[in-house]
Amino acid sequence: MKNSSVTGIYEAHAETLRARYDSVETADVLAPVADLLPTEGDVLDVGAGSGRDAAWFLARGHRVTVAEPVAVFRAAIAVRAPEAVQVEAHLPELTGVQGEFGVILVGALWHHLPEPNRDSAFSRLAGLLAPSGRLFLSLRHGPVPVGFPIHPLDAEVEIARARVAGLELLRSVAGQSQQQENIAAGINWTWLVLAGTRQAQ
Repeated sequence: MKNSSVTGIYEAHAETLRARYDSVETADVLAPVADLLPTEGDVLDVGAGSGRDAAWFLARGHRVTVAEPVAVFRAAIAVRAPEAVQVEAHLPELTGVQGEFGVILVGALWHHLPEPNRDSAFSRLAGLLAPSGRLFLSLRHGPVPVGFPIHPLDAEVEIARARVAGLELLRSVAGQSQQQENIAAGINWTWLVLAGTRQAQ
């Protein structure tokens, strides 16, 4: 979320958004792709929000790094998931994020990236994947609320973009909204699961 207006909007609505995020369970959100989640390895949660998903991964024995540019959310994560490594960073650069990750989660975020930034974002994420790692990316479809910088997404276009960055598609699957507000608005999702083309030695 490089655009400062996006960060500002999330800062202004952080408490309301935290309640919405926490009204659903990570297991339900990830259900369409849960069988592809590695059972071990480091996790990078990009745009970690309230820390709901970070706490879920920590409870399952993963080491977790969160990249979150919104100060209110980082404060919430420090309480909810204190074991997580925090980096104040956003796509596409993810400045300060280091290492290789078996799981990279980019949930409900890609629609904030202008199209010119998505190529570099995919390249950066591909470089952070461990050789056997997997990237879990959700793509938003549906009406845009007034005042939010949200860009339309086409799953096939993003899959092609990912391939150029050296990522191969393992799954593309429809996902239903879990938050009641999104259900009422007619918002739905496509989950992409992508793997790097590097092989473990």
